[in-house]
Amino acid sequence: MKRLLQKSDLVDFLREGGVDQTRLLMMHSSLHSMGRVNGGAETVIDAVLEVLGEDGTLMVPTFNYVLEMEVFDPATVHSQTGLITNTLRKRPEAVRSLHPTYSVAAIGRHADEFTREHWKAESTGIDSPIDRIARAGGFILLLGVKHDTDSTMHVGEAYAQVPYRGVPYDPNFPRTAQVRTPSGEVVTVDLNDEPGCSTGFGVIEMPLRQKGMIRDFKIEAAKCQLVKGLDVIETTVEVLRERSDALLCSNPSCYFCTCARKKTALHPRAGE
Repeated sequence: MKRLLQKSDLVDFLREGGVDQTRLLMMHSSLHSMGRVNGGAETVIDAVLEVLGEDGTLMVPTFNYVLEMEVFDPATVHSQTGLITNTLRKRPEAVRSLHPTYSVAAIGRHADEFTREHWKAESTGIDSPIDRIARAGGFILLLGVKHDTDSTMHVGEAYAQVPYRGVPYDPNFPRTAQVRTPSGEVVTVDLNDEPGCSTGFGVIEMPLRQKGMIRDFKIEAAKCQLVKGLDVIETTVEVLRERSDALLCSNPSCYFCTCARKKTALHPRAGE
């Protein structure tokens, strides 16, 4: 049986991986990948926050993809991006951005700054919270997951101006949703800029590795990667400028990628 990991074990692993050299962190995670953790998701969050320090900020995706209520409520809408993210968003010190389908939750010094007025910005594109933390010098931690969970690549798609932006992930998904702002006003949010399929995002790993931009480490059996957010954005743009369909999957039943390939046929290089 695998040993029961304590918070102190996680702190040691994270420091060995270089996470203590960062202060701004966007984390994608799998609790299951680490095996047995005493205290579960709460312990993982506590360990990461300890390593980041008092000046640090931890952000996680709390995507729900489709709003199944009349108005988005950050206190009750469940995160579908893993147990760690759903646990973090319920903490009293967490700030959850007000976006009806692609919110993030953050804890730390810059939590308010990064999440502010998300409903006015793109969901995962330019000036989104994910873009803001990357442009501020933040790092991405892939904890037991791969780049197909790396939402910062969607920011790269936006900067590259890929021709398939605006193609819906699912044609049955609504194209608008409502959010109640801090002033109490209910506003309608346009969802036409929402991201699509990320199954093919693994292609980014090789160019990142060739440039020496990835730091690998493990937490028990969980493979982890630490990489700068801006490196991911800039490398994604470079890949897409060479071939604008580079991130699309090859599954013929994927509605998004099938439609996106048709759009890119006229624009083989992004931004044209």
